[in-house]
Amino acid sequence: MSTDKLARRRAILDATIGLLGTRGLEGVTHRAVDEAAGLPQGSCSYYFPKKTALLIAAAEHLAALLEKDCDDLQLGFADIAARDGMDAAVAYVARELVTYADTERSLFLARMELTMAAARRPELADLGTQLTSAARRPIAFFLTLIADGRPDVPVETAAGLIDGITLMYATGQGPKPTTDQVAAVFRSIL
Repeated sequence: MSTDKLARRRAILDATIGLLGTRGLEGVTHRAVDEAAGLPQGSCSYYFPKKTALLIAAAEHLAALLEKDCDDLQLGFADIAARDGMDAAVAYVARELVTYADTERSLFLARMELTMAAARRPELADLGTQLTSAARRPIAFFLTLIADGRPDVPVETAAGLIDGITLMYATGQGPKPTTDQVAAVFRSIL
């Protein structure tokens, strides 16, 4: 695929994720995506003739965005842990996760929209698992690292707790998580 086509495809997927986060699943139409992406009418339907194909591609793109963010967080953690120690690195990760809940709220909401759609539509069945795994990956990574390989540490439970706290906040159902809350979950593993 040419660079121009890749750029258009990415613009379509970014616009779709943005619409999922602001308007929900029902707000995602080919016309709305074209408008949000700043592309001529018909662009979205050219790349994704069916809405299902668009949603699957958007979920894959969203998972990749979440994975990239995880990689960036791991690099920062490693640098701070080496320079300032594990407590400073834990505090850094907690701050980053809390900040992420604010700065990337639309990603959280798009994830929830796609996860709910996956629960209701058989053709999207695997999307919820894929997105939850991608979103929890950084949390589980740090919990596993902090646990130092101990098999008795409930990594999945702790990752689910942090994920739940941030999702409740992103959906307006809970208070903003604090760095101390997130750090407490991480430190409970130590």
